[in-house]
Amino acid sequence: MGRLIEDPLGVAERLDQFLGPNIYTWVELQSILGILFTMEEREMIRHSGMRVWDREYQAPDQGDQKWPMQDPGWNNQNERHRQNMSDLRWMIIRGIWKAVPKGQNIGKARSQHQRKDEPLADWSERLRKALQVYSGVDPDTAAGQVLLKTQFVAKAWGHIRKKLEKVENWQDKGFQELLRETQKVYVRRDEERQKTNP
Repeated sequence: MGRLIEDPLGVAERLDQFLGPNIYTWVELQSILGILFTMEEREMIRHSGMRVWDREYQAPDQGDQKWPMQDPGWNNQNERHRQNMSDLRWMIIRGIWKAVPKGQNIGKARSQHQRKDEPLADWSERLRKALQVYSGVDPDTAAGQVLLKTQFVAKAWGHIRKKLEKVENWQDKGFQELLRETQKVYVRRDEERQKTNP
């Protein structure tokens, strides 16, 4: 499943996939959380899930009513109870996603480097995720794009970085355009390898 502190987005995605489209009772969800997380992590998840619920839904039911401490005895034959179970599942996933305070480890986000033979798509995705998880930066915002491009070029593998730094005005290009330029570098590198190793 992964560690909550190191990869809250990944943990949330994997738990969401594991739960699938099923509706779980309060008891079942508490059992799953008890197996996967420590008491402290469960509390972090619960509090952040309730905070997200209260912020995003101006409903009469507050977060603490949607995520009760005791078994509310919801019956999956009752439509309102099924909705409560579905809402609780949503709160758990969102709570996991938001449980870890952002910006707590910007050094870790900036310490990412491209591995020698790491595919371009993998490197790009790993860097995007690291910026989101460790620095709280949304790579789709204007500021996030600037940071993403800078880190992408600065932390690229040796000869790839040197080629990208030579691209005229790379700082002014969009990230997708920079990816295309990088792909050209990869293609030229592969062509050169084929010429030297017939």
